[in-house]
Formats: sequence, C-alpha cells, structure tokens
Amino acid sequence: MTCGCRQARHTDENGSAPRDAHASRRWWIDLSTGPCFARVELPRLVAVRVRGVDVVPLDALWAASHLGVSPASLMFDFVADDGFRIASRQPAGIDGGDLGTGYVCVATRDLVWQPAPERPCFWRVKGVARVVATAKEQLR
Repeated sequence: MTCGCRQARHTDENGSAPRDAHASRRWWIDLSTGPCFARVELPRLVAVRVRGVDVVPLDALWAASHLGVSPASLMFDFVADDGFRIASRQPAGIDGGDLGTGYVCVATRDLVWQPAPERPCFWRVKGVARVVATAKEQLR
C-alpha cells in the first residue's frame, strides 16, 4: 500500500512497506470518544496479511473497542508515540467513512492505507498509541 501523493519516493517501487520488526513492546492501542475509553490489544484481533506483514483493518479495531458509536458519525485523530497527530496537519481529523480503507500493523502499530490520489502522506502515522474519535456535529 502506497501513498496517493504521487511523489517518486512514495510509489510502489520506492515506497516504504510496513515495517516487519517489532518496534516496541506495546501491543495495544487506546481508543476514546467523549468520556468513553477502551484499550484494544492488537494480537487478539483477526489480522490479514499484506506484503508479508500482519495488519488489522481500522474498522475492526474500532469495533473491538465496543464503544458503541458508529464510525460513520465520527472524525478520527490518530496519535503516535512521538506525539505526532493527524489533527496537527488536518484539524478535523479523518472521516470515519475512510476507516474501511485503512489498516494498522500488528507488530509496529503503523497505519497503512489503500492507495488513493487524494490521500495525504501524513496519514501514514508510525507507532499509533491512541485513537481519539469526535462526533461530527461537535466539529461544526
């Protein structure tokens, strides 16, 4: 899975594949919406193999949180171990409808996305630690 920005370094030939080494000992991602919070352990979820790497669909990650809110009504911010967050570059976050095209690597917690021309490079967050969901009507 590559970036949709069409920069030479982000093509299938030159793009960085999901890392296959374990980057950390942390095996979970914290998810929240409003006052509700859940911790999901990635190895407990059903993974699919992409380019030899186990990944979990983002919509399955959200479903595993059992937070009870449909992702279609939410906007998502992904926060990395190093503090980078999608909202720093795209304040509204990522529309919940896009979760079906994204995956998180089980070993590294890196985000990978199906290629799309309109998808920015910064969506490929490395080492996701938290997912923060906000209701769309709160953003208006």
